[in-house]
Amino acid sequence: MSSTTEKDNSSGKKFLLLGIVIVLLLINAIQFYLQTKSKQEIQEKIVVIENKDAEIKVYGYKLDSIGNELQTRYDEIAKLGGDTASMGELIRKLKIEKRSLASAKMNIESKYNSIKSKYDEVMNNKDGEISTLREERDSLFRENNTLKRAQVSLNDSVVELKVKRDELSKQVALASVLKAANVKIIYISTKDKEVTDLEYKAKKLSKLKIMFDVIENKVAKIETKTFYIRVIEPDGAALYNTSNGGGSFQLEGKEVFFSQKQEILYDQTQKTVTCIYNKGAAYKPGKHQLEVYCEGGIIGRGTFTLL
Repeated sequence: MSSTTEKDNSSGKKFLLLGIVIVLLLINAIQFYLQTKSKQEIQEKIVVIENKDAEIKVYGYKLDSIGNELQTRYDEIAKLGGDTASMGELIRKLKIEKRSLASAKMNIESKYNSIKSKYDEVMNNKDGEISTLREERDSLFRENNTLKRAQVSLNDSVVELKVKRDELSKQVALASVLKAANVKIIYISTKDKEVTDLEYKAKKLSKLKIMFDVIENKVAKIETKTFYIRVIEPDGAALYNTSNGGGSFQLEGKEVFFSQKQEILYDQTQKTVTCIYNKGAAYKPGKHQLEVYCEGGIIGRGTFTLL
């Protein structure tokens, strides 16, 4: 009986040991399964994360492309002189929305499409604005060219008018020049008598009475006119004495001496000018010249001969 009991105990121990081994194997199997499943889940999560990162990068590049298109329109509007404030704000907003892709809970593609649809509408509107600005610019360019052509034409007309005016002024100036006619000399003797002979003895001459007519001129200005009279001796020297009314005037940049001057109020009608010249010394025999100047030019000539 004792032998049977020992056999039973030995057999029970074997079954217990076998049970422990089986339990351990089951535990190990369960741990292995759990570890394998955990690694797989982790790997799947890594793949999901990597795929999401890649997707974010792809749609980020697409948003960059939208940003470039916005910038192009911004530059075009700025070049055309339009208002760029709203475009600048949109570009800044797009950069913020690009960063929001990383935290998007919805599908990345859906988020991108939602963003893109807004900016597509904006860009279409801006394309219309750009088209309008271009039309306005082209219209202003055409108007500017028209104005330039009109200005050139006006300048040509002004130049032509100025030329005609200058030519007319020259003609008027020439026409307004006074003319002296009937220049003659009356000799006044030492006895204070007037002699109208063509020739006269120098030793008997005391003074010269010089007379000439200023021809009627309806173009000349009505004003006081100054006439300069030059008495030129046979040797070519002009007689002048500052104590007897002589002096000098400018003619074409040169100083010209005169013997006597006379002023009259000229009213466009014919006037007779008379002046008395007293040399204050003996006259030289020979042919003398007489010149009358007014307003910078010679207007009459005469001669007389002393014996």
